[in-house]
Amino acid sequence: MLKNPIFSTIIIVCVCLLMGQKNQIYAQTNKAKVQNQTKNKIEPTPAADDNLNKSDSKNRKQGMWFYNRASQFGDPSYYEFGAYKDDMKTGLWYKLSKDQELISIENYKFNVLDGTAQYYENGKLTTIGNYRGIYTSNKYDTVLVIDPMTTEATYVVVAAEKGYTKHGLWRYYNPISGQLTMEREYQVDILLKEKKFKQLIYENEKQENKHKFPHEGGKEKGWNSGKYKTRNSLIK
Repeated sequence: MLKNPIFSTIIIVCVCLLMGQKNQIYAQTNKAKVQNQTKNKIEPTPAADDNLNKSDSKNRKQGMWFYNRASQFGDPSYYEFGAYKDDMKTGLWYKLSKDQELISIENYKFNVLDGTAQYYENGKLTTIGNYRGIYTSNKYDTVLVIDPMTTEATYVVVAAEKGYTKHGLWRYYNPISGQLTMEREYQVDILLKEKKFKQLIYENEKQENKHKFPHEGGKEKGWNSGKYKTRNSLIK
């Protein structure tokens, strides 16, 4: 039996989509057979296919995709699923542990993190915050460069930057007690202010080592395009 309701829902939806498509294909196939018999010739009929992990004629990922990610670099394996549009992640993407517990819910726009994100530990909420995406449909951008010696202005073509920054209010929770532990306010990756909250400590509460989530970085300000990293983070 599936433990996580979100995981169960996505599987049920996928099955319904599959059955719906097969019924539609069956109807189209019967219609094609009748037309073929009328024309007194045999034509190939479409083959049944599911609605997961599909690509278009240009080999671009489209629609719902489901991944079973293997363990690497000491991190545990996990499930991941969400939607693509023209080979770019879009909308909500979910990550689940192999025990079907939530790891994260993130929102994407043009393949870049953008909007509200939630992170979990052992299925319990630990962090909720907001990303501001940096994205463009163009591969290159033009910037105005002024020579400090001659003050001459010239336009230079550079690779368009893509990535994301923390922006707005981020809240952090104790995964055991559910208490709010800290609030941080960011403006495009720059930490503006931080507030910590006093915690009620319970006798049976144990602080376990926390897994480093994707949103956790080093320095609180400054950014880069993440060209040399596995994630396109603007956080150094």
